[in-house]
Amino acid sequence: MKIVFLGTGGATVTPRPTCPCRVCSTARVRGVPYSRLGPALFVQEMKALFDTPEEIAVELERCNIDAVDHVFYSHWHPDHTGGRRIFEQLNLDISFKNQSWARKTTTVHLPPRVEEDFKNRIGLMEHLSHLAGMGLIALRRIEEGQVLEINGIRVQCRQMTNPSLYAYLLEENEKRVLLALDDTFRWVPPQDLRGVDLAVLESGWFERGPDGSLLIAEDNPIRKGEAPFEETLEKVRVIEAKRTVLTHIEEIFQHTYDDLKKVEAKHSDLNVSFAYDGLAVEV
Repeated sequence: MKIVFLGTGGATVTPRPTCPCRVCSTARVRGVPYSRLGPALFVQEMKALFDTPEEIAVELERCNIDAVDHVFYSHWHPDHTGGRRIFEQLNLDISFKNQSWARKTTTVHLPPRVEEDFKNRIGLMEHLSHLAGMGLIALRRIEEGQVLEINGIRVQCRQMTNPSLYAYLLEENEKRVLLALDDTFRWVPPQDLRGVDLAVLESGWFERGPDGSLLIAEDNPIRKGEAPFEETLEKVRVIEAKRTVLTHIEEIFQHTYDDLKKVEAKHSDLNVSFAYDGLAVEV
């Protein structure tokens, strides 16, 4: 399996528009790997996209992705769903040569709670239903634990501690990849997800910047609902993957690419690294 990290930012991209901070200023000058667009990942053999941030069209182009046949959603949050118009860019045939709006159709897979949330959050299902009516996408429900096979890769969704969120397990022959792309707060990885060949996890928030300054105040609500970096490290130890890559890296955590390389070195015993836009990992 070839896993391509199309975008490795989170709710905040790097650089943030108008922000003059050290992280954003460096990213403007140096670009990738210092800059980060919204969170998305692509599995080459499946031609499958995981999540569609606002910047997904740019991400697909710069990584030379030539087809998207499947899309899997992890949850409803806007930084993972705001680029839904990508289906028009991919599939719309404005010439109407075949008496249809669509030159092809992308299958969109929704786990049960994601489907429910899409019906109740920010018009998500209304928009996807409109696209389905044009023939641009086909909506499919994927049940918890159901195994889909796409081009020889088996896919399962697994509900996390936050019931709105799902991780995905990919298996090809004896190789296994775990994608837990966001919100691992208080999530205990089940036994059968441990020892995978590759684990992709959210980075978690950093309490302090590289200079020791406090980033997250004691009364900041993020402490009650999001996983800190230290909790992510505990999950890395529990999962014991052969390799772990961390993504969903927010600008507000104030770590440049160079700063993150130093964090990697500090935890070299765990074989953990931070993703960057365009990173490709073969399993």
